Amino acid sequence: MMKSQSVTQGRKFGQVIKGAGAIFLRDGFAGASVDDIAQAARVSKATIYSYFPDKTLMFREAMRAEIARLEGTFTLDIDPGLPPQKAIAHIAVQAAEWMADPHRVSLCRVLLAEASRFADLALLFHDSLSRMLRDPVRAHLDRWVRAGLLAIDDTDLAARQLVGLSGAQCSLHLLGTPQAASVAAIRANARDAAALFLRAFPPVPRQDALMQT
Repeated sequence: MMKSQSVTQGRKFGQVIKGAGAIFLRDGFAGASVDDIAQAARVSKATIYSYFPDKTLMFREAMRAEIARLEGTFTLDIDPGLPPQKAIAHIAVQAAEWMADPHRVSLCRVLLAEASRFADLALLFHDSLSRMLRDPVRAHLDRWVRAGLLAIDDTDLAARQLVGLSGAQCSLHLLGTPQAASVAAIRANARDAAALFLRAFPPVPRQDALMQT
């Protein structure tokens, strides 16, 4: 029987993972060479082979590390005093700009390209990204629902919809279309996404305002 291959960790394991991640994101799985990874990690090829018996295991470890590094990197800077009809546009813009970051686009591109071979990694990335974006957005939607400013039955679904609308140009980012990656295009699309979202979930008129009409 063939002995199952496994990863061996050592003193420079972190260096190798970081260097491998940079090269895989730059060149993809097939294009990445051990020579380039060794140079990026500032270690010898012998050190790499002592940790990873094959390239597949190294790719898995490096991509898992890259996904883990995303944790906590998305936060929303929203003035709590802003009403939803103004704040949702800020949410959409911040989410869109975060998704359009070149490093995150590269990670998405590599994992999509290798989804047939590494389906578990692609799913992990999708689920992690969805959660990291959805949860902060949902927190604001929940706050407005509790305050009676929005009427949303399922804030989890609504948060995912807003995130999805905000990142509608993601496919163009993945293709490297220059105009899609411009700050102006990203923000314009996000503002349009916010306007569409507010048509589906219009703010609830305040009772005091209704009494004055």
